Formats: sequence, structure tokens, C-alpha cells
Amino acid sequence: MSPKQFFRKMGELSWIASNLKHPLVKRLLETLALAKAAQKDTEGNSSANAFTGEYDDLDRVFRQLGIIEKGYVVDIAASDGYSQSPTLGFFSRKGWSGLAVEMDAGFFSKLAFIYASFPNARLARNRVTPGNIATLLHSFEVPHEYELLNLDIDSYDLFVIEEMLKAGYRPKVISMEVNEKIPPPIFFTVNFDNDHYWQVDHFFGCSIEAACSVVKPFGYILESMGYNNALFIRSDLAQDQFADLSAQDAYNQGYRNKVDRKELFPWNADMEPVLELNQTDAISFLHHYFKKYSGKYTLR
Repeated sequence: MSPKQFFRKMGELSWIASNLKHPLVKRLLETLALAKAAQKDTEGNSSANAFTGEYDDLDRVFRQLGIIEKGYVVDIAASDGYSQSPTLGFFSRKGWSGLAVEMDAGFFSKLAFIYASFPNARLARNRVTPGNIATLLHSFEVPHEYELLNLDIDSYDLFVIEEMLKAGYRPKVISMEVNEKIPPPIFFTVNFDNDHYWQVDHFFGCSIEAACSVVKPFGYILESMGYNNALFIRSDLAQDQFADLSAQDAYNQGYRNKVDRKELFPWNADMEPVLELNQTDAISFLHHYFKKYSGKYTLR
């Protein structure tokens, strides 16, 4: 069935009712359910959809900075814009606007459907790389100074954030996914490879040590680490309001010593030994664990 024929059929409720298992019908119903849930969450200002409280952390920081009524968001790898989204609560605010970027066609179709009710949200179906990020932001007229960057591409995130900062973009707050399994002072990052995609395993992103080594020199402090997210604030805004944590302190507070981390991240069980080994043995463990990705990462 062609898309044209499908959408003609969509007007026939009897056809929809009798074809609930059709892939396109299932996708539409799933998207409608997500949109309804998103509307309910934004009306109640709920953050329950954010996996580990990222929205609550960001909302706390912006309130302390006095940035509430108006702001601009860039969400790179926004997924469907709802499931586990820390930015939905900002895009839904009347005075906030921004850009949400997603590569996957299925996720993007849901994102477009859900965010259609947010007139100030612009959407881009793009794959983000270190080589195109500056051009992408420029083409959508993203201001060089804006409120929030959320970065979660499950891959070579470190190289993307570095290129953004080198290009002169200075978000006031950066929420960046890190590979929570790799403790300081270990520097780890997936290297940029145009053919690499996340294989739904432990090989993704960068360690908190690596994130700090790139982001802090551009004038940021590390405010906190919340499980698998590092939260940076621009130094000129942080002043005396926020402490600049070391990677080690943030890691201990935000992951290692969290009483519920094994419950929230049960899939990390096979990486637990890394937390108990000395640095040399931990690096050897990781080299062995990532041996199939030899040459595709930096570890020191």
C-alpha cells in the first residue's frame, strides 16, 4: 500500500478498526498516545518522563539563575521529544523556543507530531557530526549565546561538543550524557567515525573525566553529575551561586554513591569491577571489554 493510499484509508474508521495490527496504524496509535501523555505532562508541569530527574535538576538550576519565563533550547538527539526527555518541560513553556534535532525517521515522525503544538520549536531531521554541527546551528539561526544545550547522541559526543564550543556557541547550561560506568580519573571517549552507530551496548559517549577536560577550559564549571548526565554552567553566570566540582567528587555524589544506581542501571552489572579496580587494572579491564572496538576509542 502506498502512503497516499494509506492516508486515504485513514479517513475510513472501519478500515482502521479492522487493521489495528497494520504497522502504520500501530505507529499512528502509538504516536497519538505519546502526544496525549506529553500534553498531560506539560499541562501539569510533570517531569516524570525524565529517566533520572534531569528535568528537575535543570529546572532547579535555571530557577536559581533567575531564568524562568524566557529561554532558548538546543536538543541534539531529541528522540521522540517525550520519552525520557529533559527538555519537553522547556519547549512547552510559552516564552521558550529552540531547535530539536533527531536522525531516526521513526523517532522524528513522533517528535514532529508531538511538537506540532509548540509553535516556537523548530525541528531538524539530521545526523549530527563534528563536521556539520556548526553549519547546522548556523542554518537554523541558533544564537551563539542561548540558555540550554542537551546532548545525547550515544556516540562521539565529546567531539561534537568541542566543535560547538570552538565555533563560539556558548550555552548558559550544558546537560551532556556521559558514560557513567567509567570513573575518574580515566579518560575515555568514542572516537569520531562516520560509519559508527551505537550498538546498544556499553560502548558509547565519554567519561566524566573526558567531558570535564574539554568543556571546562571553555569557561564552564561542573555543577553536578546525575547518574549518566553531567551538568555544566557557564562560569560567568555561576559566580558564587554554584560550586565547581571535580570530576571525582561529582562522580562519587552522582553515581558511585547513589543508593539506587544498581536498581536504575541493572544492565551495568558486568561493568561493576571497574569501580573497584585501581586505575591501571581498570584500564586493562576496559581494553579487554572493548576489544572488538579496537582503534575506535581513546582510553588513558
